[in-house]
Amino acid sequence: MNTDKLRLHKDEAARWVTGGGWTRPWSLDRDRAARWVFGALLVIFFYRYFTHSLVHQLQQPVLSQSDFDYTYWLYHFTRFPDVFVQHRTGAFLFDGVLLASTLYCWATRGGRRGIVVLSALCWSLYGLTYNSYSYHHNHAVIGIMVLPYVFLAKEESSFTLAWDGMRYFCLYIYVDAFFIKTFIGQNVAYFPAGVEFIKTNQSAFMLQHPGSALRAVYAFFLTHPRLSYAGFVSMVLLQGCMVVGFFTRKWDQFLFFIPLVFHCITYFFIDVFFFELLILNLTLLPAKKGPDAHPVSRPEQE
Repeated sequence: MNTDKLRLHKDEAARWVTGGGWTRPWSLDRDRAARWVFGALLVIFFYRYFTHSLVHQLQQPVLSQSDFDYTYWLYHFTRFPDVFVQHRTGAFLFDGVLLASTLYCWATRGGRRGIVVLSALCWSLYGLTYNSYSYHHNHAVIGIMVLPYVFLAKEESSFTLAWDGMRYFCLYIYVDAFFIKTFIGQNVAYFPAGVEFIKTNQSAFMLQHPGSALRAVYAFFLTHPRLSYAGFVSMVLLQGCMVVGFFTRKWDQFLFFIPLVFHCITYFFIDVFFFELLILNLTLLPAKKGPDAHPVSRPEQE
C-alpha cells in the first residue's frame, strides 16, 4: 500500500514538472480569460479609486510631461486630454465610462466587440493620462493599457495568437529589466546598491516609526551590506529566470509565481509594488485543450 502511494505521488510530481498538472482549475478558455482579465481590471479600478489615482481625483492638473515618447507627444498635441482632464464633469464622465464598460465586459465575457474596444481605449487613455500628469512613466500600468485588446479577436486561432503574444510580452518585461540591470546599467556591479535602495525608500519610515519591528529589520540589512547586496542580486536573477518561458511552457506553473514573489519582496524592502502589472501574469496560466474545453465565444460585430 505504501509503495502504491509513493508511486502515485511520484507520478503526480512528474505531471507537475512536465506541465501536466498545471490544468484545472486554473486553465483558461476565452470566456474564463475574459472574466478574469476584466475582473482584475475592476479590482484595479477600485484600487486606483482608494489610492486617489482616477482621473476625477487628479484635481484638474495643469502641468504635464509628454517627452516619454512620440505617443505622449501626439496625445497632448491633439489637446484631447483637455476634454476630460481639465473639466471636472468630463473627468467624472470618463471614469464612469471606464467603470461601466469594464463591468459590462466582465458580465458578458467580452461578448460585444464595440464595448471591448471602448473599455480597451479607456484603459489606454487612462494610462497615458496618469503617466503624463504624474510626471513619471509608471511601469505598473503597462498591462492594463494593452491586455484588453486581445478580446477583439473573433476566431479561436486569432485569440490564441494574441494571448500568446501577451504571454511573451509579460516575459519580455522581466527579462528586459534583467538585461538593463545586468549589462546596460550594470547595477549588479554596484555593491552598495542593496543598501542604497533601502535607505532611499525606507528612511522616512524608519524615522517616523523608531520602535517598530520593521525598522529593526531594515536597520539589520543596512548594517549588513553584503546581505543587502545578495538580496538585490537575487531579485535581478529572479527576473532573469523568466527567460525560460521563451523556450518552453513546461515551467509556466513556476514562472507564474516569480513576479508575485518579486513584487512582494520589492514592496517590503523598497516600498515599490507594481500591483497592476500582475494582470499580465494571467497569460502564464495554461489554455484549455481537449474535448472538455469550452468553445471560444465569438464577439458580435457592431
